[in-house]
Amino acid sequence: MPLVPFLFLSVSVILVVTLILVTVLLYAKHKLLPSGEVTLTINGEKTLQAEPGNSLLSTLAQHKVYLPSACGGGGTCGLCKCRILSGGGSILATETGFFTRREQQNQWRLACQVKVRENMEVEIPVQVLGVKKWECKVISNHNLTSLIKELVIQLPEGETLDFKPGGYVQIDVPPVSVDFAKDIQIDTPFMDGWNSFGFPGLKMVNKEYGFRAYSMANHPAEGNRIVLNVRISPPPWDRSRGTFMKVNPGVCSSYVFSRKPGDTIKVSGPYGDFFLKNTPAEKVFVGGGAGMAPMRSHIFHLFKTLKTDCKVSFWYGARSRKEVFYEQEFRDIEAAFPNFSFHIALSDPQPEDDWKGAVGFIHQVLFDKYLQTHPEPEEAEYYLCGPPLMTSATTEMLDNLGVPKEHILFDDFGG
Repeated sequence: MPLVPFLFLSVSVILVVTLILVTVLLYAKHKLLPSGEVTLTINGEKTLQAEPGNSLLSTLAQHKVYLPSACGGGGTCGLCKCRILSGGGSILATETGFFTRREQQNQWRLACQVKVRENMEVEIPVQVLGVKKWECKVISNHNLTSLIKELVIQLPEGETLDFKPGGYVQIDVPPVSVDFAKDIQIDTPFMDGWNSFGFPGLKMVNKEYGFRAYSMANHPAEGNRIVLNVRISPPPWDRSRGTFMKVNPGVCSSYVFSRKPGDTIKVSGPYGDFFLKNTPAEKVFVGGGAGMAPMRSHIFHLFKTLKTDCKVSFWYGARSRKEVFYEQEFRDIEAAFPNFSFHIALSDPQPEDDWKGAVGFIHQVLFDKYLQTHPEPEEAEYYLCGPPLMTSATTEMLDNLGVPKEHILFDDFGG
């Protein structure tokens, strides 16, 4: 066969096959999804009209119903829990690990994993209906350490955030690009540390809307400002090449690090369940890294607002002296209240630190310096927030001491 007719025939066949596939897909979509809007009934009362095809999480957000989601809808945090009484189909394998068998039987699902395809009846926690979203103004954004910034944002005039200490907000991240060398300002005292990590060569490109959760460091009496401690999240390190892998740095942390005073940023909240128990029991706070945020919120509320008589101690772990922040604020509370003590442990103190304090991982220092001689460690309440290894090691130590699980509370957003 001559070459030209053969090529023409081949192209024609490909076009016909492509047309058939497109037709099949469109037909399948037509059969799987309703042609018009579907109705979502929330808690048996509120009804919403929505286009089918999106996740339940994003559909609810479009109608200003903001379920929590620390992972931005990726199905890894397990926070966007709700009950789907009808219209949700069968639970997916990506969801089962977040629910007990009883919860699965009671129709609990992850909203980010459920596609809206038909009329649905949904039951969500009542407090979520009180969540609001604002466009806030950045007041300041400065370094606390080389890797952690304190972002302070102002709510719109006349607005207040009615939250409990230990709560968190979600930051919306738009499609955006961040060039670490051009778009991120690092305070002079922390510039050498920032550069030593090789961060100036990084770039982040985000092509879709997302959101991430951050615990608040402020306490309710501090007015209509929100204070966040945000740690930059670099790409994984490629040991074979001696450089960062060619993947995005943390999308939201890069975005936050690039924000400057006067910029606007969208925030929703409040969310959370990492709240203080209303008991007279001793309270032991254990934190590390950006896990400082909810600890500050809790402790400031206890002493600046409640003037608590409870015995309270805060055990904070860092690698070196440069990674410790807010120390003077806690020392001031320590000086004013004899029932509060603040303890720091460094795991890798540097020569210039001239460190005379405790050295080691914070869970071990807590045990060695306090809990091993505590008459009743199982009677205290423990509030943990920090890197996963710190949290797991502390939990194991407390379990070995006989501390019941209901006395150990976690916040997963600060590490």
